[in-house]
Amino acid sequence: MGMGMGKNGGLELLSTGPGWEAFTEPAQYFHAALVLLAATASGALLAYHPVYRGRPLTLDTLEQRKTIIIYSAVGALIAIICTVAPSMAFVIFGIGGLMRFRTNTGESTVTGQTIMGTLIGLCWGLGLQLVAVLATFYFALMIWVLEASPIKKITIGIDVPNMQRAAELYREALLRAGCRILAHSKSFKKGQMNFVIRTPNGFDTDEAVRAFNGIPEELRGTVDWPD
Repeated sequence: MGMGMGKNGGLELLSTGPGWEAFTEPAQYFHAALVLLAATASGALLAYHPVYRGRPLTLDTLEQRKTIIIYSAVGALIAIICTVAPSMAFVIFGIGGLMRFRTNTGESTVTGQTIMGTLIGLCWGLGLQLVAVLATFYFALMIWVLEASPIKKITIGIDVPNMQRAAELYREALLRAGCRILAHSKSFKKGQMNFVIRTPNGFDTDEAVRAFNGIPEELRGTVDWPD
């Protein structure tokens, strides 16, 4: 089962020829790759819409951005599958419901990655080998770009009178440990500071702990590290 280019620019089912024959048609590579790239670019445009500029940056906001980008590409892959095999729309709907209510996949970004794997498996089963191969490499690259440098939220309990000076010292310590500070907030009511950071590849919390040990003891707070 292979794919052909429809008059409307979409993908349509070929009447003859195995799916492997698509690898000999350069236009198929271009079309499938263009669909995935365009969907990702559209998702990124929505995720980083200028209207959100200037608003407080939180860990939830950053995760939401990744989710929008991932699901935009997932939607494009679903459209390719359903164009070739319209009846698969019901199958995909059922799989989505099963994952949503019966599978503990954790964060929405992880759910998106799980759906990616499921859709790639459907492509192999439907004979869309070219799409399966391209989607595998494309999503592997997307996951690497989005997840290579994990984003974490660190909460530090500190006495309110020392909060301002302590915040400056903890910021400097995190930078020395190789972290990039994306957002910082203080809660005088709770007596704590929050840092949203992007950690470098192979980050070891021991590096940050050693940097924190250089902070004077009277300005050192209680650090709550994420899992």
